[in-house]
Amino acid sequence: MDYQRVYDQIIDRAKERKLQGYKEKHHIIPKCMGGSNEKQNLIELTAREHFICHWLLCRIYPDNKKLGHAFWFMSKQNAPTQQRDYIVSSRTYAEAVSNLKFTEEHRDKIRKAQLGNTNNSSRVFKGMKSDMSKKGRQILAQARKEDQTGKTGLQAKASKGPYTVIFESGQKHTAGSYPELSKMTAIPYATLQYRLVHKPNISERGWKIYKG
Repeated sequence: MDYQRVYDQIIDRAKERKLQGYKEKHHIIPKCMGGSNEKQNLIELTAREHFICHWLLCRIYPDNKKLGHAFWFMSKQNAPTQQRDYIVSSRTYAEAVSNLKFTEEHRDKIRKAQLGNTNNSSRVFKGMKSDMSKKGRQILAQARKEDQTGKTGLQAKASKGPYTVIFESGQKHTAGSYPELSKMTAIPYATLQYRLVHKPNISERGWKIYKG
């Protein structure tokens, strides 16, 4: 896919219309790439278009750390002043996380933010709702049920740690439980569990997970 062409089409279309209702301002040339706050560099987009534009920018410029953080922030944000008309899938969120270039300082802040949060089904940040499909939730529910009843099978084998996540950057994290690993990696708990059960040791979206 020509990501630049798709990005340009969204911007060109937005220039020819006047949005009514909720809208968000977008820098056509990102500020981190020299863009200004001048009127000619600002465009009004719907919330969904704004999210897609930042997703496209990350794919056009995959090595830009600031664009990666902006996309990640938009994929997990749930502020009361925003009216999101889209749902971020777990796969998209995992891609947003894989774009991050975390320093140890960043990871330490994430760990501290997670202290006291014992809700295993929650996402990395408070307020993030489940975005898995109905089928995906049923699969995870069945896996948890089999863990509790002692049934055998792939899900049961994957029910006890340790678990290890390796990023394409070479960073490696090992923990004895999904919640611990989620805190270390900033990857949603459910995404870790789903990937280990269905795609163990397969690298996708910049990372892979295996048992051991």
